Amino acid sequence: MAKPSVVGEVVANGVAINSGASFAFFNNRGVTVPVGTFLTVISNTSASPIAGVFDNLPDGLVFTDHGNTFEVSYEGGDGNDLTLTSVP
Repeated sequence: MAKPSVVGEVVANGVAINSGASFAFFNNRGVTVPVGTFLTVISNTSASPIAGVFDNLPDGLVFTDHGNTFEVSYEGGDGNDLTLTSVP
């Protein structure tokens, strides 16, 4: 698997996502992301899982942006981070 990319990453010790919160993803350069690359969106340094999810970004969602397809995980990284993994 590719090394993680840190682009616009949020690092927090304990994360709670408010009900009704939405997520916006912008690949404004239109770059092609190699399959297997994962982007850490929220690095949760707490041992606890992220509390809540973004309304428009449920766990396991697969979405496409600028020709790149990503899968969402709230259990990424060391097990409790929000990651987007580039998938075929």
